Amino acid sequence: MSEEEYVGYVIQYSDMVLRIAVNYCKELPDAEDMVQDVFLKLYESRSRFADEEHAKRWLIRVTVNLCKNHLKSAWRRRTQLVEHEKMESVFEQAPCGCTAGEGGDGGADTLFEAVVSLPEKYRSVVHLYYYEDYSVKEIAQILQRKETTIQTRLMRARKMLKQKLKGAWQDEECE
Repeated sequence: MSEEEYVGYVIQYSDMVLRIAVNYCKELPDAEDMVQDVFLKLYESRSRFADEEHAKRWLIRVTVNLCKNHLKSAWRRRTQLVEHEKMESVFEQAPCGCTAGEGGDGGADTLFEAVVSLPEKYRSVVHLYYYEDYSVKEIAQILQRKETTIQTRLMRARKMLKQKLKGAWQDEECE
């Protein structure tokens, strides 16, 4: 891989890698560290990719693996953050195309908070399906799970989100 190709991958996929890392780590500083580690691995591996999709999947897989390793590390388990900062929205654009918090309705913020509050195994599937536009089959390949497992997780995640958001949406209708 040439230096130009490497820089191209960094420019093209750094936002996606950051979103996935935030999705797993829930802490922006940790996620930023994961992004650096992912692209360091890419640089060191000097892998050749068959096409853009192959590169994207490789980056997603490496990001997921590094985040999982980080979350189960002994260092992380022993340390506690003194102060938890509420992350505004790393995702500059909500899936609907409007920025979070626009229009004063807070719907995008509420949705983002609900997705982030899901357990990791559901959160990652929702992220890949809705934010990265992968099919169930592609997610199954990326996460190395059966398609039925991914379908079940999506179904359960939707049910959880419906319950979490039900109250927020009912409050908006009453106003």
